[in-house]
Amino acid sequence: MIFFEDFSNEINLVLNDVNSFIESLEKPISDLGTSFLDKFKISMKGFNTFLLFPYWLSEGFDIKDKEDVSRKLSNLDIYGIMHLRIIDDILDNPEKIDRNLLLLSNICEFKMYEICFNLIGKNESFMKDLEDILTSFSNAILFEKKQYQYLGILTEEMKNYNYELMARKAFHLRIPILSYLYLEESSEKKRNDFFSMIEYWGTSMQLFNDVLGWKDDFTSGQMTYPLAKAIQHLEEENLVDKGKEDVMDIAAAFIETNILENTLEISLKYQKMAIDSIRTYNLYYLTKFFEDASDKISSSIDKFKDKRNSLLKEILN
Repeated sequence: MIFFEDFSNEINLVLNDVNSFIESLEKPISDLGTSFLDKFKISMKGFNTFLLFPYWLSEGFDIKDKEDVSRKLSNLDIYGIMHLRIIDDILDNPEKIDRNLLLLSNICEFKMYEICFNLIGKNESFMKDLEDILTSFSNAILFEKKQYQYLGILTEEMKNYNYELMARKAFHLRIPILSYLYLEESSEKKRNDFFSMIEYWGTSMQLFNDVLGWKDDFTSGQMTYPLAKAIQHLEEENLVDKGKEDVMDIAAAFIETNILENTLEISLKYQKMAIDSIRTYNLYYLTKFFEDASDKISSSIDKFKDKRNSLLKEILN
């Protein structure tokens, strides 16, 4: 994959930057941070995608010291992902809050702001835009924890699942865009195009991951778009008692219906919208990555259709 292979040096530079900073912290924070990052790199699909996003993005902007700026914003992205993951863990398990982990999250958040302000300087408009991004992120996180935790009752909010809102959790991808826009002093149209791109891509990623991880989401009580549709189907067809669904019931709903394929079709639509929104900016690597993602989603749709049809034939025969 050219969008990864061509950036092996950049990946190593950024990881060395972040590891060096974490190792400079006092113990046990440094040990905790190193362990968290190592596990994170292994467990998180697409880690290098997020790390390289600022590099791919930089092709569309005319700024000074582009290589140095891209490296710093990639550092910011990694700190942002770590901060997001820790906050997610704390909200999922508030009774098991690790004070040192919370401190690490605060340090990562501080590093994000430090990088921003060193690049942009004191700019009230930038500060306001940054505040808006973080507010949207916080609102999405809190809404998810409050409205999309399934406790046996399928609420109206769940039936009308807002997958676009969930895409706003990816604040760490919006901040590099905002930084480039201010450094270049970009036009309003360019601003709208790039923020539309991240909305579309974030939505596509969210839906794709919801399909692949539906079993873990259901087990943990995390409501997603395909799960909401599956439970709604089961309840409306009186196939299970309300609130009594188990994993096998959800699997059966996915076999009986085309919910998973439909979810992936929506994901593919948003991925193509992301490509269209930046088509005029000559973003070679990011476009290649998006096109590859579209191919993977299309392939997944075909695989789900074939597997579902095969299972239905076996059942009917």
